[in-house]
Amino acid sequence: MDQKSKVDVHRQLAIFSNFLRKRGLKITNQRLLVAEKIFGMHNHFTVDSLAEDLKDRRQEISRATIYRIVSVMVEAGVLTEHNFGQNARYYEHIPTQCHHDHILCVDCGRIEEFVNDDIERLQNKIAKSHGFELQDHALNLYGHCRELKETGKCARRNVNPEDQIDLG
Repeated sequence: MDQKSKVDVHRQLAIFSNFLRKRGLKITNQRLLVAEKIFGMHNHFTVDSLAEDLKDRRQEISRATIYRIVSVMVEAGVLTEHNFGQNARYYEHIPTQCHHDHILCVDCGRIEEFVNDDIERLQNKIAKSHGFELQDHALNLYGHCRELKETGKCARRNVNPEDQIDLG
């Protein structure tokens, strides 16, 4: 981890700790351990995949505790929760709160982020035409990733069936 990443993680830990203090919640080692791990991540994750990443600490922290900590982090606004039409909720930490949308592979579960100014303008125009001032939105596109189309197979396909997207 480079120096800037360490500073960002420490800044995010301070923000989360302040939230806990304001809510009268204890700042426990378990909460800090999970938060530090999440703040160092730069991808989407499930609680199950996070628990797997923390498996060396499994005796120290249960899956149920991880669920509770993630829930508090969502409430604190330091994590975003996504429902991509799957059985599992996905989360991401966005330290800069940069808005983006998602495109997901229905075969392997790959998630790509994108930003498109034309789409943003069109959504605002549509909201305005219906008498709304747009506050937030979530756009998820679903398709087949290029790897499967070009090669007939995907390196991620069937690696983790729970990560497969079920649109039915």
